[in-house]
Amino acid sequence: MRSSHATAVWMFELLGLDVAIAGDLLEERARGRSTIWYWRQVLIAIWIGIWGAIRNHKALALRAVATGCAVNSVGLFLWLKFLHFGLPLMPMISLESIASLLIILLTQAATGWIVARTHRAQAIPMVFVFATWLVLGYLGNGFSEFSEAKRLLVDSIDQSRFRLYLAGYLAWHLIPISIVVAGLLLGGIVGARPKSQPSPLANPETA
Repeated sequence: MRSSHATAVWMFELLGLDVAIAGDLLEERARGRSTIWYWRQVLIAIWIGIWGAIRNHKALALRAVATGCAVNSVGLFLWLKFLHFGLPLMPMISLESIASLLIILLTQAATGWIVARTHRAQAIPMVFVFATWLVLGYLGNGFSEFSEAKRLLVDSIDQSRFRLYLAGYLAWHLIPISIVVAGLLLGGIVGARPKSQPSPLANPETA
């Protein structure tokens, strides 16, 4: 349980939350609460902390979205300029597909790092709001463009053999956005600095 508590404390510090909450939850866990209960409470506290930061810093959230969109626009321009491949619309595992997914992961990690470093006061919440923006935009575009998924859905109602194709098609189109979110969060975590950690510049002994 110590490793779980250390992870919870690290996450709270990363978000600037009161680490005493993690201590209170650990005491409740010692009184007989389950591990599932402990982590549910930790995630609830993190969720409240993230959305509280976004709600209290709306202008900063808009700036984070603008920053992320600007960085992604540069990345898309470079991709179209120098790379002449991408993910196929239909499920197909190939070197080109794997390379595309790796590039997406790396570019989004860079975007998350930049958003975090330019919004240090609320790094992770601002990365989270940009990731949410991208997911909503992706799903919005997907509902209007996934005609093949609609056809497979209709066919799978009375023909079970199409259900496997439908599942594969949906999974194939969810993989890129999942990698986008993973990359953003990874870059955001690397770019963020726990608020409880003092800056070396503020320590007169290191001057």
